[in-house]
Amino acid sequence: MNRFPLLAVVWAALLVAGFAAVLTLGAPVASSADELAAALNPAPPVSREAAESSAGTIVRLQYPTFREISPSVTKATDFGIEHWVVEYADTSGPAPRGLRVSIVVDTGKVEVTTYP
Repeated sequence: MNRFPLLAVVWAALLVAGFAAVLTLGAPVASSADELAAALNPAPPVSREAAESSAGTIVRLQYPTFREISPSVTKATDFGIEHWVVEYADTSGPAPRGLRVSIVVDTGKVEVTTYP
């Protein structure tokens, strides 16, 4: 008795089930390292929304003490280079402290500084 047709049907069914499982599961969940890497390298040209999102992710993952502070967002031009400045300022303590995230519009370069 030839079992090839039966084996071919079983193999095809397993193949279809495997593809269905992969499609059902979808894309893998991004790790915090992946999220941080994406936030530190936004795709240019960087819009205001992308700058705010990147800064929010950086604050959430690296500077959680600023998480509850509403940022101010401004667009600045220094030496002909446009960049977004997202600033988190905490003036509730005895000395002001803050975090500044600067993102260049054309290149997506991110600089993070804290003060004092």
